[in-house]
Amino acid sequence: MSSSSSYRRLLLVLCSLAVVSYGWRLFAQQGGGLTPPPKPNGTKSAPAGSTTPSTSAVTTAPTTNGNGQAFQVGERLVYNVNWASHAVAARLELEVAGQGIFFGQESYQLRTKVETLGQVRSLFGDIDNQYTSYIGSKTALPHRVVNSIRQGEKQIEETVVFDHAKQQAIFSDDSMVNIPSGAVDFPSLIYSLRMRGLPGEKQKFSVLFGKEVIEFEAVVKGRERIATQSGTYNTVQLKFYPQNKPYSKYRGYVWFSDDAQRLPVVIQAKLSFGEVRAELSSATITVRPQAPLAKATPLSDESGTMPVPLPSGSDPRNGRPAGQQPAAERVYPFGVGERLNYEVSWGSFSAVGKASFEVRQQGMLGKQRVFEFYGEASSVGAARTLVNVNDQISSFVAVESLMPVRTDLRLREGRRTKQTSANYDWARKTATLTSGTGVALTAPTFDLLSLFYAIRAEDLKLGATYNFPFLDANFRMQMVVVRVVKQEDIGGPMGSRNALQLDILAPAPANSLLAQVWLSNDARRLPLYLTTRTRFGEIRFQMLSASNTK
Repeated sequence: MSSSSSYRRLLLVLCSLAVVSYGWRLFAQQGGGLTPPPKPNGTKSAPAGSTTPSTSAVTTAPTTNGNGQAFQVGERLVYNVNWASHAVAARLELEVAGQGIFFGQESYQLRTKVETLGQVRSLFGDIDNQYTSYIGSKTALPHRVVNSIRQGEKQIEETVVFDHAKQQAIFSDDSMVNIPSGAVDFPSLIYSLRMRGLPGEKQKFSVLFGKEVIEFEAVVKGRERIATQSGTYNTVQLKFYPQNKPYSKYRGYVWFSDDAQRLPVVIQAKLSFGEVRAELSSATITVRPQAPLAKATPLSDESGTMPVPLPSGSDPRNGRPAGQQPAAERVYPFGVGERLNYEVSWGSFSAVGKASFEVRQQGMLGKQRVFEFYGEASSVGAARTLVNVNDQISSFVAVESLMPVRTDLRLREGRRTKQTSANYDWARKTATLTSGTGVALTAPTFDLLSLFYAIRAEDLKLGATYNFPFLDANFRMQMVVVRVVKQEDIGGPMGSRNALQLDILAPAPANSLLAQVWLSNDARRLPLYLTTRTRFGEIRFQMLSASNTK
């Protein structure tokens, strides 16, 4: 196969990445088997918990929100990064991904992405890093940071909890670092300055970098008019002097727009390997509906005093008669804070994308106790230079049944953006989309994410089959049959594990194979490996890491 032909095929498959991740528009197996997971290597891994109205996409120049804040949910800043003779060595993205109660605190969710491009990627290896910071809406201080680092063969998934009361940072491996009052991570520092305003002359900051606290002194050096690809700005230059050895010889600079938004127009750093400069290439806001949880004290487990009534009909797990209701208290194989990370491969191409699933929070939505599940899939590396896929889904589901209360779906593939939300009325058995369209439901029905977790939550038995109705990415009714085929040891990046093989089948009379999943044969029921066939070829999801598991 020629290189150009390979890339054309890769372009096609990336367009279907979201469909596979969230649409379950799968194709019946036609000859030849699906690729099984790697064989076990004889080394058992450590426990997973030890790792760590109609709305459309509107893009505008960012403005302050209704509360006078310098930024708002949906703001996305993209930078071209140049280094040495390389005009575009990397891409940097800063995004305000959400606002609400995250992990029990009123917060903004900030997402920072860094990836190398072109020759730099070829010379120095693939870098695809994502940093998710949760900062207090009023304090601008981080309380949780999730670092997903991919640098060549190096794969790290780490969660850091900032306990400002005890002045400690607690890592996934249970290690702790003492931090001074007001310590932040680097993305939080940028947004903290935007929220609080720039210092008059000098100000000191403490930044957690890895497991080390670096003290900075920030000094306003003057004003300057700067032209970038995104426009021309009057700016204020802030210069950062690291105080710790051996970092004291380096310097950092940020030019903030001299207005209420305080956009970081240019970010520059003098480092050991040369000067790196990131210039703002685009600044947009994507307006999308929000579904914040009520300000209620989150529950620490799945027990509670406000059970959500199940709709009439079958048990939401396996179709048993309605009279056989599950107990009010259910124990799930997942909990708040769990994050699962996957590498996506296609055909002979490895690492064309990545996907993650997270149990983001638990609280009240209206009168219902809910979990918020969150999923994301994106293209990476060379694949991303062809098609920038970044698809997200947020699902609020009733704690007692895992049936959806609200679903927010956002698909971005190149210049194409699709946003849809659905609100569920189980008394009337309808889902109402933001377009006003109503979808008739049968009880039970799951959405895309709750299906993922409902299968895990089922009491799976060898040889048994289970029916799962669900709504696909276009909110059309679908059905899959899950059959527990066998128990076996498999390998993978997380080591050798005992797993249950599930065959995902089309309902009778077809009974054709759509996909296969291997779940860890333990209380966590971690989806270790998934393979499915699309009309573009076979796509595989391999778990790289799991953090904050039960």
